Amino acid sequence: MEPHRDRERRGRALNVLGRMYRSGDGVSRNFREAVKCFREAAELGDVNGQYRLGLMYQRGKEVNRNSREAEKWFRMAAMQGHGKAQYNLGVLCEKGMGIQQDLKEAEKWKLKAAEQGEPRAQNHYGVKYAKGEGVQKDYKMAYLWLRLAAMQGNRMALKNIAILVEKMTPEQIADANRMVGEWKPK
Repeated sequence: MEPHRDRERRGRALNVLGRMYRSGDGVSRNFREAVKCFREAAELGDVNGQYRLGLMYQRGKEVNRNSREAEKWFRMAAMQGHGKAQYNLGVLCEKGMGIQQDLKEAEKWKLKAAEQGEPRAQNHYGVKYAKGEGVQKDYKMAYLWLRLAAMQGNRMALKNIAILVEKMTPEQIADANRMVGEWKPK
């Protein structure tokens, strides 16, 4: 077997084991072991292990909250194309949580996440287009992003789209629905 494939498999296995320890699924619940598994998976380059470790540091439940560590692991996962990590990294950059606030960097990562289908990021862009915040107001683009998020069960997007359609013409809604049907994640 190729060493690269072995690392990949080991990383995935450690990520699964970490989830088991975290939830107590099939093993005794043990947060210390979960963190250890996620860290090892993350260090092996496993994108899900990197994301989960970032999440643990961001939330501060299983480990002490550490925004710098969260940013480090989210960035590693985000650079590998992990949509949730991209969105969370965008939030950290936007709020300057333990790192230098950088709104341009925040939007870069949130857009990447939205383009990959991350519903929280899609809702974010739907609201931006509906209000014209940082972009030209465009109800069809707002509808596109909100509808994509709503189709994945994002409750905020469902509420936002209900408000938005009151401002749209039937033609705009029809055009936006066509855009939704043609949309493909990047």
